[in-house]
Amino acid sequence: MGEKAGRIIKVPWHFYQHYPADFAAWSRAARGFRGWTSEVRELDLGKTALLLMHLPDAGLTPDTEWGPDCKRPDLLGTVEWVPRTMELCRHRLPLLVTAARAAGLQVVHVLGRIPDPKEPCAARSLAEAGARPAPDPGTLKADAEVSARHRRDVFGDMPSRPPNSPEHVPGLPAELRPTGDDLVVAESWQLHRLMKNRGITHLLYTGWALNWCLWFSPCGMCDMQSKGYLCSAVRGGCVAIENRESADTEANLEYACWKTTTMFGYIFDLHELTSALRKGAGGR
Repeated sequence: MGEKAGRIIKVPWHFYQHYPADFAAWSRAARGFRGWTSEVRELDLGKTALLLMHLPDAGLTPDTEWGPDCKRPDLLGTVEWVPRTMELCRHRLPLLVTAARAAGLQVVHVLGRIPDPKEPCAARSLAEAGARPAPDPGTLKADAEVSARHRRDVFGDMPSRPPNSPEHVPGLPAELRPTGDDLVVAESWQLHRLMKNRGITHLLYTGWALNWCLWFSPCGMCDMQSKGYLCSAVRGGCVAIENRESADTEANLEYACWKTTTMFGYIFDLHELTSALRKGAGGR
């Protein structure tokens, strides 16, 4: 499978100018940094993919109602991000994904696991990705007891499923489900093989959570940057995991955007990107 013929759109690329340090400010030298800026540049859709990573449907289904009356607290656990992902999945991402498909931008669904390998997009993706590579012989085996204790220390005891509670029925909007030429992956090696087959070198990440899975999970920026990909994020297309200290201001999301552009790639604004893709689709 060869590289697609390049189609170019113009869109602002946002980045943080982490310079110059103001040495006169001593320990507060970062005050001299120029900060956020942007420049309208070309984006080659033939070398780019839009990743929808770990999109949750919590809060979008009757059994995962967000609030004290939730019928399946075991599906919510200790999460705090549900109201933000509800808005993301209902209102923001469907517009972007619809524009991406219309413009011919490759859409990739990154899942924690592939629930139905026979689903057409998943089956096609798995067949093309082929066999799993040999495991790294130098990898240590995690101590299950230590890992479980750490999880309890940080997240507490996870709620149990109430008796006679309803089964979970997936509830993502139709626009966010695999269709057409979409790809479905769960492992970094799968994503790398499929992207390499298409000549794609730039990955645009959306989903949950920018400061967690999108950096560190399989198919995340750490893994894919090590393979040579430019890894960018869509501001407005991601949420972050917040803590008690950041909840009021979503400061962790702001930090995650800065960290992404200084470590991995660029930031694209959801509405700017959606608009540019719509204009690009009009020229197909």
